Amino acid sequence: MAQSPAPAAPLLHDRYRIEERLGATRLAVIYRAYDERLLRPALVALFREELISQEALRRRFIAEAQSGARRLHPSLLHVYDSGEVAGRPFTVTEYVSGRTLRDLGPLTVEVALLYFRQIVGAIAACQAAGAPHPPISSANVMAVDEGRVKLVENWSMTPAEVGADIAWYRAPERAAGRPPGTASVVYSLGLLLIEMLIGRRSATGDDLRATIQASQNSALLSLSDMRPHIYLPSLAHVIARATASDPSRRFPDASSLNQALDEVRRAISSATDRLAPRASEPSEQSVAVNGQGRRASAPSIDRPPPTPPDPQPVTAESSSDATATAAHQRVIRTTRRHSLAALITMAALFILVGSGAYVLTSLVIEGLTNISLPRPQISLPENVPLPDWLTGVADGSGEVLTVTIGDVEGLNLRDEPGLNTRVIGLLPNGTRLRKLEGPRIVDGVPWVRVRGEINGQRVEGWVSELYVRSER
Repeated sequence: MAQSPAPAAPLLHDRYRIEERLGATRLAVIYRAYDERLLRPALVALFREELISQEALRRRFIAEAQSGARRLHPSLLHVYDSGEVAGRPFTVTEYVSGRTLRDLGPLTVEVALLYFRQIVGAIAACQAAGAPHPPISSANVMAVDEGRVKLVENWSMTPAEVGADIAWYRAPERAAGRPPGTASVVYSLGLLLIEMLIGRRSATGDDLRATIQASQNSALLSLSDMRPHIYLPSLAHVIARATASDPSRRFPDASSLNQALDEVRRAISSATDRLAPRASEPSEQSVAVNGQGRRASAPSIDRPPPTPPDPQPVTAESSSDATATAAHQRVIRTTRRHSLAALITMAALFILVGSGAYVLTSLVIEGLTNISLPRPQISLPENVPLPDWLTGVADGSGEVLTVTIGDVEGLNLRDEPGLNTRVIGLLPNGTRLRKLEGPRIVDGVPWVRVRGEINGQRVEGWVSELYVRSER
């Protein structure tokens, strides 16, 4: 008996083909859909059915959808459409996928600031438009492409997980029951930046109550505690001010924080590392918890960050010397390989010339004396490939990397490092590559030059180091 065909996927608004349920947020169920009119993927947020009777939440969902159309920023989801079906309002936004910051772990200072400035810019745009924004959390920031992030409302967590997650980033005045303000969001952003730099929260709890208690009783880490080898007073000052316990001592809003980040970016140079402290040198202590059991602020903004003791921070000149030394060492290694290749080539030519001379001499002697001389038998062993460094097929001394781009289509292979360079190929997830050069920081992103294959064709180019993993 023939089986009946599978039912077609539902079509919403005679346009959006619903393909898969991805999860749910506080107010909506999130679906992956396909826009059959414009032929592109999309996200559909459909108001949760069990909330239909709660008119206040329904109006809130519609208001957030309307304000979402006004908040324009590259790191916020673009609203495409809205409507209502069976009494349930819905919104349609651009489709995104990727890994959350929580999944990425600790980031370099350059990458952390690249992502963080996009997040702060998105929040500043929302505050300027008077529009709500997704809650601040590392689970709500998705790395969707090379050097780009999107601020979303995570749809993969349960309501209990969402409550505990957001509670960690709550400012002290919010925990005390006072109403939120723009400076409260700045505090949450400061905690997010700390988490991006160290790859974790300083404390966690098993449930909402435990998380709130841990959040308020944990001492904040200073930049020196988080990354001892980094000496960036300007960044330490921004973190200290953003996470001050008194709202009046923080940046007043996300726009002011964004301006401070611009100054940090101008202050940052290649000379960010400092020498390791002496064994007898005491390390900077974490900020102590005050007697009221609430989390204390980072060092006061009125008191500049402590000047690092001797040894002095590495200067730009010494950084340039280190770069030159590294380049010199690479030149030496390359020269040695080329010299060895030339030596082997000369030896092979010497053997061939000698063998040829012997054969000619034997032919002359045979013609004069009719005495046959033995011919040299020269044969190469079978199935023994020449080394990669000699044939030029690959650089055998480089690391083997694997593309780990996640659920997106593939990793862009570019002709030069940078976010605005030409894309010359697409490397699927799991592709194995040979690292040839790098990393090189361009546009705040670390890039590596690699060699690999696409559809059997050998290619070379640059990829973001954020989306490859070493097999060593």
